[in-house]
Amino acid sequence: MSKHSGLYVVHVGSGLTLQSRAWHFTNPTTCCSLLDGKFTPESKVFSPQSPEYGPLAVYWTPAARLNPTCIFTPANAADVSRAVKLFGRKNCQFAIRSGGHSYNPGWAGIANGILISLSNLNEVTYNPQTGLAIAGTGNRWGDVYAALAPYNITAIGGRNSDIGLGGYLTGGGISYYANKVGWAADNIKSVEIVLANGQIINADRYHHSELFRSIKGGSSNFGIATKFVLETVDASGPFNGIGLRYPFASTDALLAAAYSYCTGGSDADPKSHIIFSSTINGTQPLVNVLLMAYDGVFNAANPPTVLKPFFDGTIPNPSFSFLTANGTSREAAYILNLSQKPGTRYTMGTLSIHVDYELLRTLRSIWIEETTPDLQTASGFAAEFAFQPVGRKWLAASAAKGGNSMGIKAPLAVLWMQPRWNSASDDAAMVAYTLRVIQRFEQAAKDAGKLAKFRYLNYGNRYQDIISHYGRQDVRRLQRVKAHYDPNNVFHRLVPGGFKIPGF
Repeated sequence: MSKHSGLYVVHVGSGLTLQSRAWHFTNPTTCCSLLDGKFTPESKVFSPQSPEYGPLAVYWTPAARLNPTCIFTPANAADVSRAVKLFGRKNCQFAIRSGGHSYNPGWAGIANGILISLSNLNEVTYNPQTGLAIAGTGNRWGDVYAALAPYNITAIGGRNSDIGLGGYLTGGGISYYANKVGWAADNIKSVEIVLANGQIINADRYHHSELFRSIKGGSSNFGIATKFVLETVDASGPFNGIGLRYPFASTDALLAAAYSYCTGGSDADPKSHIIFSSTINGTQPLVNVLLMAYDGVFNAANPPTVLKPFFDGTIPNPSFSFLTANGTSREAAYILNLSQKPGTRYTMGTLSIHVDYELLRTLRSIWIEETTPDLQTASGFAAEFAFQPVGRKWLAASAAKGGNSMGIKAPLAVLWMQPRWNSASDDAAMVAYTLRVIQRFEQAAKDAGKLAKFRYLNYGNRYQDIISHYGRQDVRRLQRVKAHYDPNNVFHRLVPGGFKIPGF
């Protein structure tokens, strides 16, 4: 049996350290052949020559696309279990994909190995007696919202309908309802997970409780989540999604209002939700955009108190449009997906700060300075600098539901930087630009004494160290749980993509 070796890679800051320890893997073509005849008839294996392969190999952004040696589509958790045991026994590398919405190549794909696509694990059911929804990991949030809509309820999920469940939930998950209910991961009631030894277990607050907590922010380091039981909230409406657009001249006034909201508004009215962003769009004028959501009746002429500064004329020359007007969060998620142009090349980078008005102005200036004319001439270029608050009510709701593995102790703002472009020839330049901006952001925040430790996994660039930036005790718990549930390190050794727990 032919084999090849790989190097053990540790991410350190925005750089890479290669260690000498080598692992030996079975040739991926051989691994694909081992799948034949091992599973129920509904579970399929597709080679690049199969007509089904192409549609299954499509990703939300082509910048993340890799071409696996074959694609395995299990029909149930039992076949996921059989595959994981086989891969562990034969040293076959693989990747796991729920929805494929990651910006990072290799996070939900693999170039030399087997892609496990969970797309067939797509059940959605609702129990009115318990108020809980059951959703297979292969769903996208739009499918879940549509299935729950007849009951006038919704799950706590992605603000974009095209996002998949698995990576989003195990990465933490930010939703329109976060100020009321915490992270989306906090609203998992239980999870069905296939462990490295093939065992299928259900983890919740009372069974495998340390694993359950670790999954919420710990990504795919422990196993493959195949089903989630989710808490739900009322979605009978009205729900409003609003996009406000401001010219460059309004920046300081808008930042001041956003700062005020970050330091009190999100806690004063947890039904509200805002994202501040600035966008450079090639040769077009730089603009500021505020994405706002409100879970309740909204009237722009008399908005809720915490949102009035954005409508009362304090900030000059806004224009606004509704993603959904007195409608549903499902509609807002669908429209936001349309606005984000699936099929465009994207990358991303993130950090967090303790909110400070002057620092926000400094960071925005750094971003403008680094967005040089040569970058802006790239085909399809646009770049976004954005932030949103994680307030006290958000963190209190999270703690009340048992907590997670991210270890956030105090309010902060999550920042991100996101360019988009058209040509693969610009990929390296755009990733380098993103990392350069994030590195300068980090230094500026550190100099101001406002750098927060936390990094949000779902916004992380593949060259960033994410999990090491969780709380110290949380990282130790993750390491302990990883060693217990994956003693042979299958989900690090054989799954090259994804953010890894340090020390393995």
